[in-house]
Amino acid sequence: MNKVSLITLSTVVLVAAFLFGSTFAGSNSAFASSDAEEKCKDSAEKISNKAEAQVSKDVCGIELSRESPTLKLKDKEINEQVPMEFPYQPASASSNSKVLSIAEFTLLQSEVDDVNQYLLDNHWTVTAIHNHHFYDHPRLIYLHAQKQDNLDDVLHEIRNALEKTSCDCT
Repeated sequence: MNKVSLITLSTVVLVAAFLFGSTFAGSNSAFASSDAEEKCKDSAEKISNKAEAQVSKDVCGIELSRESPTLKLKDKEINEQVPMEFPYQPASASSNSKVLSIAEFTLLQSEVDDVNQYLLDNHWTVTAIHNHHFYDHPRLIYLHAQKQDNLDDVLHEIRNALEKTSCDCT
């Protein structure tokens, strides 16, 4: 084989390796993304079979709307517009087991104390308790809390906190 043929063959092999390598790397990335989406959906299911999940970058966003009671703002039903949010992400780049969760519970005023106490008893940091609207009925209180821990423990505790409400969402 002459020198030109060897150079051409080498070039073809390198280009093919690059193209196929990129394709395989791309499919691995898609596979990893698919795994993350599946894990996120499984996480939402552990909170409630009514929860919805979506992955964006390394954050699993979980939303859950209260079904009970009917929430209104200026006589318009708003249950779907004020979901509870339970996003989480890996606690660090090297952590496979721990996550950081920043939760927002949409609560009735009568539910705040029980949910707040449960979260505090389970070492969540409650960062805010406030209302967003002047004309909501019944009065809605938003409780923000965060915790860094094992994912299964975080999801279990969120579900248990929801069971202390009348949201009919677990």
